[in-house]
Formats: sequence, C-alpha cells, structure tokens
Amino acid sequence: MKEKPIRVGEIFEAEITGISHQGWGIGRIEGFTVFVPGSLVGEIVQAEIDQMKKSFAVAKLIRVIHESPYRMIPPCHVYDSCGGCQLQHARYEHQLEMKKKIVEDALRKIAQMPEVEVRPVLGMSHPWQYRNRIQLHVKIYHDQVELGFFKPGSHELISFRECLLVPDVFNHIRSFLQEELTTYKDSDNLSSLRHIVLKISAYTKEIAVIFVTSEKKFPLLPKLAQSLSGRFPEVVSVVQNIQKKESGVLFGPRWQHILGKEKLEDKIGNVLYSISPGSFIQVNPEQTRVLYDQIRDFADLKGGETVLDVYCGMGSISLQMAEKAGQVIGIEEFPEAVKDADYNARLNGFNNVQFLAGKAEDLLPELAANGINPQLLIVDPPRKGCDPAVLSAIARMNPSKLIYVSCEPSTLARDLKTLGQHGYQVVTVQPVDMFPQTGHVETCVLLSHKKSQASSPSL
Repeated sequence: MKEKPIRVGEIFEAEITGISHQGWGIGRIEGFTVFVPGSLVGEIVQAEIDQMKKSFAVAKLIRVIHESPYRMIPPCHVYDSCGGCQLQHARYEHQLEMKKKIVEDALRKIAQMPEVEVRPVLGMSHPWQYRNRIQLHVKIYHDQVELGFFKPGSHELISFRECLLVPDVFNHIRSFLQEELTTYKDSDNLSSLRHIVLKISAYTKEIAVIFVTSEKKFPLLPKLAQSLSGRFPEVVSVVQNIQKKESGVLFGPRWQHILGKEKLEDKIGNVLYSISPGSFIQVNPEQTRVLYDQIRDFADLKGGETVLDVYCGMGSISLQMAEKAGQVIGIEEFPEAVKDADYNARLNGFNNVQFLAGKAEDLLPELAANGINPQLLIVDPPRKGCDPAVLSAIARMNPSKLIYVSCEPSTLARDLKTLGQHGYQVVTVQPVDMFPQTGHVETCVLLSHKKSQASSPSL
C-alpha cells in the first residue's frame, strides 16, 4: 500500500482549491486530499494534520498566508471552539455562493448530472438570530453549573456569553438558569439534569422550556419553573422529559407537564400549527416561509389533485398543500407527530387530509400495491435520505410530478441518481439558506416523469 505523504502532527502549507459538503476548504499534498476547516477557496494556508483517514486527512488551521477577499473576522467569541457554525469567517454573500457550489458538486460527482442548473441560493437579509430552538447541555463542575454546547465529536462543554444565532431572550434565559441552578444543592438531584431545550413561536413570541432528565424525580423543577416564568413572562410552558438512555436520541418516551401550556402555536402562511414539545419544526421561521412558498410554486396545484407527503412529520407541508389539493395523504413514522398532524388538520378545518403512522419504507409500498397513484408526491426525508424501498415504491406509483426537499446534498444527489434510473428528470433545483453561518443548506428539487398520470382512488 502506498505510504501517505503526511502524518498526524505535521505542519504543511497548501492552496485551498475546493470546498467540501461541510463547508471545509480542500487542499492537496502530493495529490492526497486534506480538509481544512476555516479556510476559503483561493487561500494559501498553514495547517497541522489533526486526523488521518484512509483516503483523506483533516487539518487544523494555523494561519492564513494569503487571504481570500471574502474573509472576515468571525463575530462570535467562541467560534473557534464551539463548532456550531462553520462559515462565520466568510462574508454572507460568499456563503451563499459556497452553498450553491456544494449542491452543484454533489449533483455533478454523485448524481452524475453536470448539466443540471442550480439556481442562486435564497438567502436572508439579516442572517442572525434566526433559530427558534436551542439545545443546551448541562455540566456540573464542583459547585458550578455550566450550560452550553458540546464541542463537535465530544462531550466537552463550550460555555458562552451569547449565541448570535438565537433571539436575545434565549441568551438571557440561559444565563438566568445557569445562575439559578448553581444555587441548588446536591440533595435536589441536580445530576439527573441532562439538557435544556428552549423553543419560541415566531407567531406568538411565546416560549417553551423543556428539561430533559435521566430520572423522573426532579424535585426542584416546580420551583424552578415558577422562578423562570416569573422572570420571563414569555415563558408560557415548562415541560419535563425523561430520557434514561445514554444515546444520541434527545428525548425519551415519557413527558410530564410542569407549568402553563402543554403546546405552543405557530403560523406559516395561512396555516396555524399546534406543536407538541417533542415535535419537529424547521429552526428558521423566516426561511421556512421561503421554502414553503417554493414548494407551493413547484406544486402548482389547480384543485382536485391527490398529493402524497412522505416523511411528513407533524404535517407542516401537507397542510400547506391541503389549501388547494383535492386529497392529501401524509406518512410519518412517529405517532406523536401524527397526532399533532391530525389535530392541526382539524384546527385549520381541513377535511381532505389523512395521516398514516408508520415507516415510509413499509407504508409506501402498501399504498402503491393498493393502487394509490398521486399526481404529486413530496419527500422530505431525514439527513440519511430515502430508504431504497421508498424510491422503488415511488417508481411503482409513477407520479407525474415529484418534489424532493433535502437538508443533505450528498444523499439528495444519491437519490436523484436512483430516481433518474426510474425515468425522472430534474426540472429545477432551488437551494434555500435555512442555516446561515453554517455549512448546511436546504434544497428543493422539482422532478417530472415523461409518462402520463392516472387519477388516484380514494382511501
């Protein structure tokens, strides 16, 4: 086996000639790929090899010898250590260009679609303080409680004074809770507290606080909830979640209502949503509206169509479609989200929507076998993309129009390649900057099929 041209700990200089899907700069040492987080295309950098893999290495940036004109000083005081943002060192207009290039590269290299045009990324006028949700981890150092973020790939806590991606009130609540929790004694079973999640409604400006504990017994919580709501009138809901497992899953199955409302309400377009504490909703309300406007534009519903929404969550896209569609069927794995979806359909007076609980890879083939042939099919899968069984069922249903919404360009490109083999062709690719200052990008893709579409029977 050929020996690698560099080892861990070695310092090198290289020109950055490309960008990875994480937003990292790409350099090469004797043809060997090295990723350098914090660097920009066109720069010459000095870096130190931090990790060595089989076909690439990751390096820590030491200094920039020749700077890109798009470089700026990151405004966040923990940017270098937190890892939550990857692109604060790049001017925002350049971030949008970088993300367009990330999508283009995925389509060219993975989907093998170099001819497909990618539209300019739809960005924000103020790309800060946009997050409606934040997850704080809890660490206890002697008698001091610290609330912060984990450094990527570790359980090392990064404490901060101010996160620039969240509303100011979230930073004030974090400081208040850190001070309050530090005053409590060990007898209050503080060690069972794992995480604190803050959520805010863009529509009502009301806030929910979720305390995630490893044990049901957490006696200080009612008193803490009263202090919190007394200090912050916006806090209208305090909930406890019990997560006994040490895993990457944030919430456990058991919930306990502590104070105020059990749910928040939010609104996107004309649709009102009642949101349970554990339900997923996009983190950027302003850009969610942009994304959903794009989906509606791609859908171009005339009335009477059957729409199938796969990985529908709490039905946020389904209900946007229900305003004009004849029938909407949503598929979602998590029963609690389906309950929210059903409730929200009733809340908005939609009687043309049905939600099915189960895995998409199980239910979609069943629907296909039962002759359900939607005119429009929408998929918004998790980061890992669609299960192969889902793509096969889509091919069997053969909808004339397909909209694929993705937060991960690489799995999007993989699935587009498979769909292309089933006769689908990409019509339009529209990225949306749902996550400014980070390397992530949301992409909405319209696909069409050459074959005509039969009408769908009712369920």
